Amino acid sequence: MMIFRILERMFNIDDIDCKWGVRFMFLFCVVARCAVFFNPYSDTDFTWLNTWISNFESAQTTEQLPAAIPITSGNIVFLVTAFLALFITLMMGILYSGLYVRYFRIKKMEKEAEAETEGTSGTEEPQRPGALIKRLLLLTLFYLAVSLPFMLISSNFLLFFCIGFPFLFTAPACYLSGDKGMFNALPYVVKLTRGFYTVHVRSLVVIVLMFFFTDALAGLTSFFSNTTFYILSSAFSTWITFTFGRYAGMAYCAMKERVDHPERNPEKEGKIG
Repeated sequence: MMIFRILERMFNIDDIDCKWGVRFMFLFCVVARCAVFFNPYSDTDFTWLNTWISNFESAQTTEQLPAAIPITSGNIVFLVTAFLALFITLMMGILYSGLYVRYFRIKKMEKEAEAETEGTSGTEEPQRPGALIKRLLLLTLFYLAVSLPFMLISSNFLLFFCIGFPFLFTAPACYLSGDKGMFNALPYVVKLTRGFYTVHVRSLVVIVLMFFFTDALAGLTSFFSNTTFYILSSAFSTWITFTFGRYAGMAYCAMKERVDHPERNPEKEGKIG
């Protein structure tokens, strides 16, 4: 059935020309996320901090406020390394989207060359690896600069973020492809997404549901083995992150193809669900 073929295309992160590169990225992210839990210098026990927060929330006057925040150096090490591992995984997922666009265009140009139709379709040149990595580094610095302010205000604008995310999630793929600059990519993909919003919402909901399912599946293993839980949780979360990146690349290629070449059959080029 078509729905199963679409789901396979979305979740099969190994279906890309640079398989071994993606496999290395995947393994690196899994090891980085597992290392957070196996780090002998980190401390995952936040019992005292939770108690302090409860006392702080229940305090009626300033005299009743609890003492200094009871957080250990091990807690700080855990939080910092967890953030770094998560950030690395997110950036690897974004890199995957850029790689997908690059190899999609390479394969497309090869097909056109075989059919002797090069120069007639206006296919964009695939991004050079060096330029792709350079753009990824710039994007990493930009995200590092905005991540802390965003985390501070995200709870207040969570609903607006969820509504706007289907318009925004293909912007990194657009930027890494070399089609637009960092700040021009966002309005460009918003324009491209018109008419595809509901398709993206449906596909993104499927990916989120798969995340909850795999997270619950990994959680079951914690009853008999924490080590198994850490490994499975890290592997599943990395897989879902790469799936987001893969779908972002697929969606960007398909939307651009549909807009730039409306005469073509979209079912043959970069399906988006």
